[in-house]
Amino acid sequence: MKLRVAMLVFWAALLGVALAALPALAGIKINVGSTFGPGAPVYKGQEKFKELVEQRSKGEFEVLVHPLGAMGGERDVFEAMSTGGLEMGAMGSGDISIFFPRYLVFEVPYVMRDYDHFWKFWNGPLGAYINDVPLKQKGVKTVGIVYRGPRLLTANRPVKTPADVKGLKLRLPEIKPWMEVWKSLGAMPTPVPFQEVYMALKTGVADSQENPPESIWSLKFYEAQKYMMRTEHIYSACKYQISMKWFNTLKKEQQDLIVKAWEDAAKYANEMAVAADKDYTAKLQNEGKMTMVEVDKAAFAKAVEPAMDKLDKEVFEPGLLKKVRDIK
Repeated sequence: MKLRVAMLVFWAALLGVALAALPALAGIKINVGSTFGPGAPVYKGQEKFKELVEQRSKGEFEVLVHPLGAMGGERDVFEAMSTGGLEMGAMGSGDISIFFPRYLVFEVPYVMRDYDHFWKFWNGPLGAYINDVPLKQKGVKTVGIVYRGPRLLTANRPVKTPADVKGLKLRLPEIKPWMEVWKSLGAMPTPVPFQEVYMALKTGVADSQENPPESIWSLKFYEAQKYMMRTEHIYSACKYQISMKWFNTLKKEQQDLIVKAWEDAAKYANEMAVAADKDYTAKLQNEGKMTMVEVDKAAFAKAVEPAMDKLDKEVFEPGLLKKVRDIK
């Protein structure tokens, strides 16, 4: 009898130890769906978020970052966040460009002038107004903006003037305004998901693409492209976002911890973004063996004006494009 009691006490003690260890082993999982590849500042920001959240929560949260479109493209990631099927995402402008194109006045050719204009927009009332759209209509909250740099056109032949664009099978994301603008220059827009661009270039499905230097380098587009054109037609942003359906299930202190971690992670990524942009451009030329082509940007900006005027009248919210251009 004594032996039986002793055994029961022993197993109860073991069970208690096991149960005490469960919170550490079964932390709340946070999945981050990302279309970006490892190495770029936007990805390093996600790694920093993981580090900060797991450290500050003392293991209460476990962050799993899924890069390179492992959880789908920007449409898939955004839709999953809106339904609560995915906790978080790191993406470009897909939330607006795919679902709310009437507000896509910040990421179209030759609207943003430079780095300063970019941040005056995103840190100002217009940036807040744009970010409120996916929050109010789809329950997806933007908690961080990371500068990705100006987009460059790449191809296997040099492009110096708008006339040289004619006939290019240009890979573009699923963004109608972008397609309309490039089509007006004579390109043949080819929609391909971001995670499939490399193979599209290698197989000839597309013979051209456009992205910031960090993406051209980290996704090795240089293996399929010879020339990069300094068009600098769009200044791109990465958005760190949260599904409110999931977020609202958390306690206030947990929410505060997560938001602060994303803010700190975005700051960390932005601190290296400008230097990284120059570094990637140099790597693409030196190690990637790509040739930089200087273009007539004024000619490109003038050439897209008719298409931009049409978009302003038929697609964009009235007056919004002018407000962005008028930022000083």
